[in-house]
Amino acid sequence: MVEIRQWKEKGEPLYANHVRQNFQELLAASIRYFGSWQKALEVTGIQYEEVRKYRKWSKEVIVEEIRNLASQGFDLSFRSMALSQHNAMVYAAIRPKYFGNWRAALEAAGLASEEIYRYRSWDEEGILDEIRRLKMEGADLSSKSMDESSNRLIATARRRFGNWGRALENAGINYADIRRRKRWTRESLVEGILDLQKQGVKLITPEVKRANPSLFAAACKKHFFGTWKKALKAALRESRTHQDLNEAPAPFAEPALLSA
Repeated sequence: MVEIRQWKEKGEPLYANHVRQNFQELLAASIRYFGSWQKALEVTGIQYEEVRKYRKWSKEVIVEEIRNLASQGFDLSFRSMALSQHNAMVYAAIRPKYFGNWRAALEAAGLASEEIYRYRSWDEEGILDEIRRLKMEGADLSSKSMDESSNRLIATARRRFGNWGRALENAGINYADIRRRKRWTRESLVEGILDLQKQGVKLITPEVKRANPSLFAAACKKHFFGTWKKALKAALRESRTHQDLNEAPAPFAEPALLSA
């Protein structure tokens, strides 16, 4: 049943009415040799229930399916998808009347095709390097946050290492610390900045990113201060309220001098 397999690989509908309208000879031969179209499909290794539930594809349906698979962490590289149970959707997507090729379909779904293929080609050390880079930038490496912001990375890491925690441990990061990650507030950020000052850390961008990347990244988020300079100004105001303490804090340099 080479013809049936070829139709399936092309993403062609395999329900009886479609075959009757477009390939009568194949349907007639299948019934003659196997007794029914259903039996012919099953002999070929195709579940008839899947055929009966065939979806009528459109650009909108394909995009929705791709986004759904992406949210579940599927490997969306063409080779992987073509060999998966979702291959009918893939072959429909690459038809000229839809997207013409798989990359165009991914981009229509709002996914960066080059990022998908970059993650797919990474070896274990490449994954670990990316995790370390994100850690240095102060990224939230909790699995929940990574599922939302770097779905392809965490999906690839899970596939290569078994789970996200093991990937972090291999990158030299204590997963227990990540799970207990501090939830920042404006007040705790100001306190953290003042603590760094007391420790003698220069409050310039490169020094703070090296000493406490998580604090720096959080302080620069829009829902906190937006920029490091504004975070320093808030800390400066706070330090001036401590004048009634027994030991006044060390002079706090103006933010404009520290934002280099």
